[in-house]
Formats: sequence, structure tokens, C-alpha cells
Amino acid sequence: MVSRSLEKMMLIAVGLSTAVIIGVPVLLYAINTMSYSAHLEDAQIAAENIFTAVNRIDNEELTNLTIQVHVPTGVTMTVNGNTLTINVLIDGQQTGWSETYNHQLSINPPTEAGNYNMIFTMVSNVIQITHTWISL
Repeated sequence: MVSRSLEKMMLIAVGLSTAVIIGVPVLLYAINTMSYSAHLEDAQIAAENIFTAVNRIDNEELTNLTIQVHVPTGVTMTVNGNTLTINVLIDGQQTGWSETYNHQLSINPPTEAGNYNMIFTMVSNVIQITHTWISL
């Protein structure tokens, strides 16, 4: 009787140990993947909002526009002539988006993560993009 109980307890202990040994790394991987996905989604939303604002100025729908944007960690914005590129670096992996416009661009991008008013203005046929930090 004692040996059967001991045998059952050993099986339960082995089962629980296996669940912990396998389950914890899988859970941590899932959490890391979700965090990566959320960060990437934040960057993509910021890029889409910025591209939409530039399009509105580029199409001469407006001459100036200000939008609020959350810029997550690892985001960089660069301009090459009339092409705006927004990249995000997350855990050593870089993802980027680019849009080309009819007008030349000039940018003074944020260098840190945070909430910003992004200001888009057409000046002498050049779309100027600047920002101001929003304190919460």
C-alpha cells in the first residue's frame, strides 16, 4: 500500500516537474512574442498616421496639419528627397515602411520615444515635418 502511494506521488511529481520545465519557457516565449507584436503594432500605427498626414499635405488638401502621435522606442524617421522612411528596431530586428510623395520633404524627427504633436507644413513647395513633445 505504501509503495503504491509512493509510486503515485512520484508520478505526480514527475508530471508537475515536466509541466513546469516545459510550460515556463513556452509561457515566457508567448509573453515575449506578444510584447514584440504590440510594440510593432504601435510603430505601424504611428507610421500610418504620419504617412496619412503627409499625404494630405502632399495632395494639397491642406497647407498645414498637426496630429498627436505616440512614437514607441526604437523608431527612426528619415527623408531622402521626396521619400519618407520610418523604421523600428525591436530586439535586434528592424522593420520599416516607406512612402514617396510628389513634393520634397524636410524632417526634424523625434529622437526619443514619447507622445508628440507632429506638425506638417507646406513651405515653398517643401513639406516640413517638425514635432513638439507632449507632457502628460
